[in-house]
Order: sequence, then C-alpha cells, then structure tokens
Amino acid sequence: EAYQKDQGVLKGLIEILDATDGKISTYHGPQIEDASQAYSFVCTYAFPSLPHRPHPLPVWQSYEHHIALMNAPIYAKLIETLKPAMGGPFEMIHVKFTKNPTPVLEAPVTEVAFITLKPGKTKEQVAPLLDQLTSRGLSAWGPTIEKEDTLVLTFGWASVEEHTEVISKAPEEAKKVLASIKELADIKLAHGNLKKY
Repeated sequence: EAYQKDQGVLKGLIEILDATDGKISTYHGPQIEDASQAYSFVCTYAFPSLPHRPHPLPVWQSYEHHIALMNAPIYAKLIETLKPAMGGPFEMIHVKFTKNPTPVLEAPVTEVAFITLKPGKTKEQVAPLLDQLTSRGLSAWGPTIEKEDTLVLTFGWASVEEHTEVISKAPEEAKKVLASIKELADIKLAHGNLKKY
C-alpha cells in the first residue's frame, strides 16, 4: 500500500544502487493489470553470445557485480530499504538480454512476458523465433540465469491499447511465429508503468 501511494519509498534502495559498482540505471513501477504487483529492473550492460548467435556482443560482467553487492555488508541495509514497498515475497532473477533493453524500459508502457519452456523443449528451439518476434519495434528478450526453462520477453508500447491493436492487426507471418512459440512454451504477460531512477 505504501508503494502504491508513493513510489518514493524506494529512495533508500536507489541511493544504495547508485553507489554500487557495475550498476547503470534503475527502473521500477507498478503493474497495470494488478497494482499490488510491481517490477524493478536494475540494468547493467551484459549482452552474451548464445548458441544460435555465436558472435559475442560487448560483455560487462554485471552478474558478478551484483553477486559482489549481495556479499557486501551493505546488502542487509539494501534489503531493509525494500520492506516499506513489499507486502509479501519477491522474486529476483537475472536476465541476459540479447540486446540493450533500455529503450523498452523507457517506453510509456513496458510489456513483460515470462516464457516457460514446455517439457522436452529447449531454449535453442525457441530462440530463433524470439529473434524474429523482436526484429522490429521496441523489444528485447533473454534467458534467465536462475531458471533453465525460463526466458523473459519485453516490448515497449505507447499504451496497453496500442499493444492490443497491434496484436489484432498482426500480419500472418507474425501470428505464425507466435503460434510456434506457444507450441514450445507457456507465456504469461502483463504490463508495467516504469520510470527511470
């Protein structure tokens, strides 16, 4: 409830992150569909090579930067700064985006989709389809470090209505790509109003 009334309750968190080596920018904001949920993205630049994309993009070892923060004495204080904004448990994951997600996060509305592979399906099967899906417009995707079967797909939109309209008018090729992804994985998506801090 405190976060819904005033997102400034995370000021202490932002101050700690701003002083952390390896951190580039922070975005957070409520989910549009359910205001009791929120998203927070702490960005560094780490774009990995993947099996279907062997040429590595510039890599900054951001995961290691975050692990160093988690092992530092100040981390306990960081967790304390989250408590005024949290009414329950939170989930933290690291996503190795295949391209810079910053433009997506800076859009008026950010779509966040969790893609969970079905039994027997692989990231190598779904990756080329996600590349096709994100080849135009504000978009980025990547596998998560913590969950072998989970990927995150993001799109930037002017509004939720724009997203709905684009989907309804999508060309047949795009619909086929999406249908192919759904054969390989389950998709759970929502939208967030994120701001940069």
